[in-house]
Amino acid sequence: MLAKLGLLVAATASVLTLSTTALAEETPPSSAETTTEVALEGETVTPEADPTVPSDPSTTAPFGPAEPGDTPLRGTQKQLQPPPPPPTTQAPWDPFKLPANSGSGRRAVYSKSQQTVWAIDGNNQIIKAHRVSGKQAPLDPRPGSYQVFSRSRYTYSINNPSITWGYMVRFAHGARGGNIGFHEIPFQYGSPVQTFAQLGQPLSGGCVRQALPDAIWMWNWAQIGTRVVVLP
Repeated sequence: MLAKLGLLVAATASVLTLSTTALAEETPPSSAETTTEVALEGETVTPEADPTVPSDPSTTAPFGPAEPGDTPLRGTQKQLQPPPPPPTTQAPWDPFKLPANSGSGRRAVYSKSQQTVWAIDGNNQIIKAHRVSGKQAPLDPRPGSYQVFSRSRYTYSINNPSITWGYMVRFAHGARGGNIGFHEIPFQYGSPVQTFAQLGQPLSGGCVRQALPDAIWMWNWAQIGTRVVVLP
């Protein structure tokens, strides 16, 4: 029994000796490791990048527009100048610009595409121009040259007698035989069928509607035989 107890004491002493020797042989921490541990307790110190390791591209370009003179790698570029206005398909209305191929001499010129009437004197000078409301389709009337053949101070629609108007100056016939001419904006049940502001739009079934002052002027100027040139 005493022999076994002596062996156990000797083994325990041996283990304590080995542990002390291992602790004495541990490598002490380097100065770099000590610096890192101290830094983590306060401000974060960013270690120098290793030139052999490629940098992360996601950190090289900030989001948002670039500074002047730079091109942003990410984000949306800012447009510094407004885009040019879209091209217009129709030139602004010019009452002093007579369309080409309108003839010569004293005449009235009616442009269906521009919904405009010009009065030209014998010297080929424009003496009046105003917006109208006619029909823009190829028919009623067809483009061509006509003459005033009839005039009425008051008249009405044959198909609908409730529609009336004044200062009718007839110069053509429609595809179905109806008369076509210059006149004031018609009335139905005492109210005009369109406004003055709508002149310039093709709202008529064939005749050429005019504001009342223009209708009176045309009535006085376009006598029987006056030539009327209709353009597309």
